[in-house]
Amino acid sequence: MQLSLILLFLQLWGNVDVSLSQNACPKPPEVPHASVSEVTKKAVYQQGNVIHFVCETGYTSFPPIRYACTENGWLLTSRGRCNLKPCVLPDDTPNGYYQIIHGEEFVFGTTIKYFCNEGYQMVSKDDTRTCMLDKWTNHVPICDRLSCDPPPADGGVTVKGLPDNDNPIFPDHLLTFSCERPGKYLNGSSVLRCGQDGQWDHPFPTCENLTRHEEGCGQNCAENCKVPGLSDDLQLTTHEPGDQLRTGEKLTFTCRRRGDFVRGKAEVECLAGGRWSDPFPTCGAPSGCRTPPHIADADTRGTLKSQYRHGERVEYSCQNVYIIEGDAYKTCNNGEWTGQMRCLKPCTVDKQLMSRYNIAFRYGHEDKLYSTHNDFITFTCTEGHRPTGSLPMRQQCIDGVMDLPTCQ
Repeated sequence: MQLSLILLFLQLWGNVDVSLSQNACPKPPEVPHASVSEVTKKAVYQQGNVIHFVCETGYTSFPPIRYACTENGWLLTSRGRCNLKPCVLPDDTPNGYYQIIHGEEFVFGTTIKYFCNEGYQMVSKDDTRTCMLDKWTNHVPICDRLSCDPPPADGGVTVKGLPDNDNPIFPDHLLTFSCERPGKYLNGSSVLRCGQDGQWDHPFPTCENLTRHEEGCGQNCAENCKVPGLSDDLQLTTHEPGDQLRTGEKLTFTCRRRGDFVRGKAEVECLAGGRWSDPFPTCGAPSGCRTPPHIADADTRGTLKSQYRHGERVEYSCQNVYIIEGDAYKTCNNGEWTGQMRCLKPCTVDKQLMSRYNIAFRYGHEDKLYSTHNDFITFTCTEGHRPTGSLPMRQQCIDGVMDLPTCQ
């Protein structure tokens, strides 16, 4: 009798265990960058239980992610996905710009670097900012205008155009130099411009003594430009050393040695008053380049340097959904960056914009769509409306511009 009871108990226990395993769901599914919320987490999940997933720090999901335990296992009831949390657009800095150096879009973890426009310099300690949960790190960097050094004090040279109260001399400011004393002439350019890099476009001139011949030849000598002797590595393709040129005539320079490059202006012009338009060039190894220029809506690949050798290239890439036009590279060519490229803008069409025209996307159910340059989007009228106007329902994006059809 006792043995029969034991066997009956074991049979009943086995039935209970089988029943529980049939009603329970296995381990919850794996969801990238998410875990089951503490509120809905259980040791064993039975039929009818619902679990919610919460995203990792820096990620967000819409709609929510939910699974329900059914007799057939886990059933997805709300199809969400954890994506990196978007950031508010970073603030611009006056007289500068920023580029993404880590990441591709403005989302959690993205890092940007600020640069100053030509004629300005960075005065802030930190030039990078990173998107965190609810803000960007660091303050917006500050770009201050570059300024040129004032000319040295020289009692013999008269300078006009200096700012009042010893204020800074900013780019594009002009100074005029002259010699007022008799028997003196101005050796150098009479007008200097402060460059965008904070350097003067010519050396400061000086006042020199006139020779007896120059004093006796009168106004004609003063109006002509003298061609001085040249260094051994530089040669003229027009005129000879010792010649005098009239206003408007030009000198053209080349280098004698193969492999040398003209450093400076290869052509200078005789200006009024017997002065040259630019300093005479020199010959030597090709000049390097400074930081490559900024291109709108593009980033440079790799780490930027402050100096590049002749022949070095820098590769550009357009930001997400922008299309590159032209060569993706710029090359340092004897002090200048060569190569043409630009980034063509995408078109953005959203629900709010389409509602003004009583249209919707014909294919797909998105509320917002980005269309790259040259792509097409096909629209349809919303319920109860018909097409009006001459625009067809299939439209093309051209560098950020797309005409939308209208329905009434």
